[in-house]
Amino acid sequence: MIFKNHTELSRKLAQDILLIAEKSISLKDEFKIVLTGGRSVVDLYEIFIKADSNWDKWHIYISDERCLPAENKDRNDHIINNLWLKHSPIPKSNIHFIRAELGMVGAQVDYTDTMKHVGKIDVVLLSVGEDGHTASLFPNHKYSTNDSVVLEYDSPKYPKERISLSYGRLNNSRYVFKIISGYSKKDVVRMLLQNEDVPINNVNGDKNMIFICKDAIHNQSNNFYKDLN
Repeated sequence: MIFKNHTELSRKLAQDILLIAEKSISLKDEFKIVLTGGRSVVDLYEIFIKADSNWDKWHIYISDERCLPAENKDRNDHIINNLWLKHSPIPKSNIHFIRAELGMVGAQVDYTDTMKHVGKIDVVLLSVGEDGHTASLFPNHKYSTNDSVVLEYDSPKYPKERISLSYGRLNNSRYVFKIISGYSKKDVVRMLLQNEDVPINNVNGDKNMIFICKDAIHNQSNNFYKDLN
């Protein structure tokens, strides 16, 4: 789906997620969502602050974290907590983030234990980097296929050390929302259309939803737009 601006994208994304949450809670008495870092979902978290839901049934997880001290402003959980969760009625016991302050191996062991009994995730949110990376899974990097939580010691972007949910763990989901926005992302859209072997194309739930902000496909030909429809 293509949206003319980020506000429209975020509103539709929030609407879809809240509807999935409502249905999930009705069927299973819980809703499990994996959040993404980055700026592409900032508006979404701000919408959630004012939204109505059965928040005590939500269980919050995270796709990846940077191996930095607790409360560091560059951590993904710092942004999410300050924008949304500190102002949310979701119980703290329902928020399951990566404890990167434990160090790489310690955080991996801890989050592997956290994810052990989660089962199928209802919604996975994924933002996408200019190179097609998602979470902390990067192109041409090898990751264990046996682990639900993997380690990245040589990220192309700061910081180099990161902890991430694996392809297999992210794929065990009902809905995957892939969010692409920003003027630097037009090559990422092409990667999606051509199904190139990049991380974002290797994460697929039972159903995939691609949300593209128009700024990511600016100055493209009419044929390019037809390919998206």
